[in-house]
Amino acid sequence: MMKRRILFLLISFFAAANGFSGTFSITGGKGMASSKKADYLIFEKVGEGSFSFSTDSIPLKGLKCYKITLKEEKIDSLLLESDEYTLSTDSQTVTFNNLIANAGYLIQYKDYSYGDAIDSYAYTCVVEYQPLSSVTFPTDTVICSDLELTIEPTMTYFNEYGNVKKIDRTLSVKYNSYIQKDEFPSVEEVNAEVEGDNSVTLTIMPYVNTTFEVTDLTAKNELKMDVQPFVTDSFYTQAVVAYPYMETTGKIEHEGDEGTDSTLHFYATIEEAKDNVTKFRQSAPLFLNLYSYANDMSNHFEWAFISGDKAKTGDFQGAYTYFGKDVNAFEISEPDLHCIELTVSNIRNDSVCEHRSYACLHIGGSQLYVPNAFTPNGDNINDEFRVGYRSIESFEISIYDQWGRRVYKSDDITKGWDGTFRGDRASIGAYYYVIKAKGTDGKEYLKKGTISLIRTKE
Repeated sequence: MMKRRILFLLISFFAAANGFSGTFSITGGKGMASSKKADYLIFEKVGEGSFSFSTDSIPLKGLKCYKITLKEEKIDSLLLESDEYTLSTDSQTVTFNNLIANAGYLIQYKDYSYGDAIDSYAYTCVVEYQPLSSVTFPTDTVICSDLELTIEPTMTYFNEYGNVKKIDRTLSVKYNSYIQKDEFPSVEEVNAEVEGDNSVTLTIMPYVNTTFEVTDLTAKNELKMDVQPFVTDSFYTQAVVAYPYMETTGKIEHEGDEGTDSTLHFYATIEEAKDNVTKFRQSAPLFLNLYSYANDMSNHFEWAFISGDKAKTGDFQGAYTYFGKDVNAFEISEPDLHCIELTVSNIRNDSVCEHRSYACLHIGGSQLYVPNAFTPNGDNINDEFRVGYRSIESFEISIYDQWGRRVYKSDDITKGWDGTFRGDRASIGAYYYVIKAKGTDGKEYLKKGTISLIRTKE
């Protein structure tokens, strides 16, 4: 009991002292310090190791060294003999040998930096490395995200107050998952680096059945040990995920807004989808082919479609829904904001894992853009007379030469006149066009005007 009181007295001084200035370092054996002022030191084999404490500028005068053990939450301290540690000739460094595992080492010295002697202290705990003996995961519950692995054994140390603390390991965990790679998802190997004491959390879920190959990077990189990975039993996933993808089969707008995208992107939240809606502005009528690209555990698919005010507020209550893995030729014609929610889920052991994805797009009102000239000279620049448009459902154009002959007629707005008539090149000059069209918003167009055919003389 007296020894314990002495130690607590020393520790109370240590906690209050301002004179601590120095670092711990490994001087023998394979080991690592948790920091410069190390709370603990880890050795591959404690009996083969040694460590030093060095002051930055203060000589270690009046040096006393203690070895501290903790048994059944009781602290015992022993004043070390001088042959159990070595003080350097310049009194700047003290080195400890013949270490024992799971013991603390307390260094007491006099600090004369401020004139009168002040008792100063440095403390560290020596820990022997323990290799991984077990890596397990829950098997009696449904895990939809953030899988936790339990690591054994747990390495610990005790601080200057006698409180037992857990030591974190840095681990490499290799496993397979269904993830997005390039354009489409596939089963790929994940190599995650995680940190924890007796448990670590994988934020990238294994969306396929897999084992986990766990390597202790603390031992490999810090202690320079030759460690073998621990391979777990198979984990049978119940988590679901989808990476939706869209293809358009309708008329893509020919207006060519700068910054538009031809692919509909899905996001984790409706807010992200609305924030990125300017990246996808399309022309109606638009036909969407939607593919869920979900993992094999997904067996329930629900697509929800909203527009207008509901899309602006992200309210999917009462949305039009479609149940199926994929959606073919879904038509969107009304000029407005439109949003899509995909929910994939599975039902196992009376529990449900769900995953949601969102996409939004904007359909603009109908418009026509008629150029006033084109140059069909074969340089692939403005070689056709082509009408720009947005959200046009019916279209008809006729082009006449100066004698009133019709040289071109079409009801396909996606095509243009190449400047030929009956297989021959049409003459340069002015031509007259008549366009009749109707937008998906009901707006009707009748446009008349002239177009100049310009061709360099040969």
